[in-house]
Amino acid sequence: MKQISKRLTYANVMSSIAVFLVLGGATAIAAGLPKNSVGSKQLKKNAVTTAKIKNNAVSTSKIKNGAITGAKVNEGSLGSVPNSTHADNADNAGHAGNADNANAVGGVGAAELNYNVNPSGAVTVYSRSGLTISATCAAGNNIEVTAATAKENASIYTTVVDTDENDNNLNADSESANFDVGDTFDLLAGNDGNPGLVTFEYDVNDGTTVTGTFSVDEDNNAGGGCQAHGVVFNA
Repeated sequence: MKQISKRLTYANVMSSIAVFLVLGGATAIAAGLPKNSVGSKQLKKNAVTTAKIKNNAVSTSKIKNGAITGAKVNEGSLGSVPNSTHADNADNAGHAGNADNANAVGGVGAAELNYNVNPSGAVTVYSRSGLTISATCAAGNNIEVTAATAKENASIYTTVVDTDENDNNLNADSESANFDVGDTFDLLAGNDGNPGLVTFEYDVNDGTTVTGTFSVDEDNNAGGGCQAHGVVFNA
């Protein structure tokens, strides 16, 4: 015993304890970690990599609300939002020249009729559904508004209200039940258009219908010229 005591040093004791601890830890590892013994504190920073995540392991319920932003979304993988493609064609709905690009609302399309020029030749102010409306500011600032059709067996009706109290011209109306290709129809019904309010209707036996209301005037702003402004609907 004395010989053993002489050989027991602090270093020998500590070495022996270390051996036991190592062997004990190895035994614990070999036996497996206790259930629920590893938590977030035990995970080394950046220890969980993409390769360690099982495919389809992360579900929507595991994603924090607001965590995925627009910058993280591949826009090319997204299709068109339902009906959004219809909106692409409606940007120019208010212009008569581009009215064909506008989708109808409830089966009815609308276009602005806008004409304000000095004396000039005929200008197309509306063209849709087979009906073309042209305006001319003739010499002396006399405005003319005429209609033409691209469809056979059409009919057209117009009524003009003379809004000038000092004008001796009477209100007028006109109708053509046989409005065919090549015909020209006077939407002012012979009225001088200084000033006046025009309402018309155009229809074809195929179901096409166009109606509109617009005002006409001459000598705009005492500087000469003609104008016509209103809206046209088609179905």
